[in-house]
Amino acid sequence: MSRTIIEAERILPYAPADLCRLVGDVRVYPAFVPFLKRLRVSKEEPRAEGGWEGVAEAEVGWRAITVHFSTSVRCEPAKGEVEVALVKGPLHSLQNRWWFAPHEDGAHVRYWIAYEFKNPLLQAAISANKDKLAGRIMAAFEREASRRLARVSA
Repeated sequence: MSRTIIEAERILPYAPADLCRLVGDVRVYPAFVPFLKRLRVSKEEPRAEGGWEGVAEAEVGWRAITVHFSTSVRCEPAKGEVEVALVKGPLHSLQNRWWFAPHEDGAHVRYWIAYEFKNPLLQAAISANKDKLAGRIMAAFEREASRRLARVSA
């Protein structure tokens, strides 16, 4: 079975660096990211402009399925990038990237994730719902950005 790729992009009315820091703030993900039950940062090294690099351990659950895995995380607001890669877990591979670029209306946001579970039944179940999953993930981040970054109208 091959890996599944999910992609989404949006134009959002916020500064690219602010959105990058929001996406890099993984500790708060369980409060708003669908299916993410727990997340713990086990290693962290600060980087410039509110960025960081380290390791996060996650528990994801959907119906009767619960999965635990660890990822490396790199958040660089100056570059407009957040990158995540598998360290260990029930996957053959996991890569996730966010890009944030200036746009006349705020920021052009691109989200990309590629994964392949070791369990073919789990891979098939999640892959069958990939379009719905992409929409839910992006919508969750849009709501969080609105909540945290909304501009006060004059």
